[in-house]
Amino acid sequence: MSTEPTQAPGTDSGYRDQVLQVEPHAIDPIPASLRHGRPHQVFSLWVGANVEFATLTTGALAVGLFGLGFRQAAAALILGNLLGSLILGGLTTLGPRLGLPQLIQSRAAFGFYGNFVPAALNFVAGVGWFAVNTVLGVFALVWLLHIGFVPALLLIALLQVLFAVYGYNFIHSFERWMAVLLTLVFLAVTVVALGHVHLGAPANLKAPLWSGAGGSFILSLGVAFSYVLGWVAFASDYTRYLPADTAPRRVFWPAFWGLNLSCIWLELLGAGLATTLKSVQVPTDVVTGLLPYWLAVPTMIAIVLGTMTANVLNIYSGSLSVLAIDVGLVRAVFPKRWVAVLILGVLGTALSMIGRTGYYNRYSDFLLLLAYWIAPWSAIVIAHFFLGQKREQGTGAFYDRKAATGPGLWAWAIAVAVSVPFFNQALYQGFIAKADPGLGDISYYVSFVVAFVVYTLWRNAGRPATR
Repeated sequence: MSTEPTQAPGTDSGYRDQVLQVEPHAIDPIPASLRHGRPHQVFSLWVGANVEFATLTTGALAVGLFGLGFRQAAAALILGNLLGSLILGGLTTLGPRLGLPQLIQSRAAFGFYGNFVPAALNFVAGVGWFAVNTVLGVFALVWLLHIGFVPALLLIALLQVLFAVYGYNFIHSFERWMAVLLTLVFLAVTVVALGHVHLGAPANLKAPLWSGAGGSFILSLGVAFSYVLGWVAFASDYTRYLPADTAPRRVFWPAFWGLNLSCIWLELLGAGLATTLKSVQVPTDVVTGLLPYWLAVPTMIAIVLGTMTANVLNIYSGSLSVLAIDVGLVRAVFPKRWVAVLILGVLGTALSMIGRTGYYNRYSDFLLLLAYWIAPWSAIVIAHFFLGQKREQGTGAFYDRKAATGPGLWAWAIAVAVSVPFFNQALYQGFIAKADPGLGDISYYVSFVVAFVVYTLWRNAGRPATR
């Protein structure tokens, strides 16, 4: 029996292009009457979300933490972004096609109840990303206003939660304006930084996580790839209102280039800045230690705003993910989208208190943890919708509780289990990675391939899609 949610007649008829109206939809399908927007807005969304300081610090990891020279770091960062953007661009095209959030779509492969696993993990990822970005914004606000960490944290957290409550239209409008403003500020930072960075900087064999030339290259490629994968489980959330007849290529390319141009640029800037400093006390020292005061002030403001552009997506999509765990207890705790937004914000704020020390090491571990589960999940979704799907499913099939668990859940579990020996980070090191540190961390590549192959073979073997 289908349990597809319904919207009361007339409750959303005026939403369409309204920016300051709270979005009436959550995990239910977007009706044809509300489909609106143009594909080019996907470009500004991903630029706005990624021209921010967390992107820059991702690039700084390659030099400051893993010890690569600038040229080797640049190659690893560019390749990691290109690989990740292919996945994100592909999943973005499912938004107009299905009109559903990303974590509702994956029910097709994982089953109604089996999908609770990636949905819960994506909610936790939203909390983690909230903390990662908020800490950076708080350090910038403390520098600007000379106030304590806690007051700055509460102010930034409150604004982020408020913006996310308004939902889809407000987020697109906010990102569009911020994409222009943040691009101008970071262009100025780039011009000034070019006179200081050491483009020929050699490898640093004494770097905290130096793993040999090959291992550090793979780790640097991995954090860039993982950074993009952090957005993959959100991809369709921001295209599901586009008209259903939108050509896939018109959605794919704006997402692909919006993400690549912003991420590669800021990550290369971060890698370059990391060649100029011996040590940093707080993450924002990467820019305040180099820039003249007249540019440091607008840069700190841009870091605060960039925290918000990234986190409104993390809070919004994280709230949709927890609503996908559609059972009595979770519904009681998260009865509405705005409640889920509020709870995620509270949890992320609490986590920010922990994450303010040892930022770079914690951030590196967080990126790798994300890739461990998102890489095999995305492989299964790609296999299902782009290779294995013979016909379109009716929307109601995504809400059918009788389709309890699908082969995607088991393929995902097998892939994660097979990849564990390749884990290579501070929290855990698998026996293969420990035996050969020069491998870096290749677990997410292993899990992606295994998940794709196992799921495809399972479906082709004629096994039932549900149990």
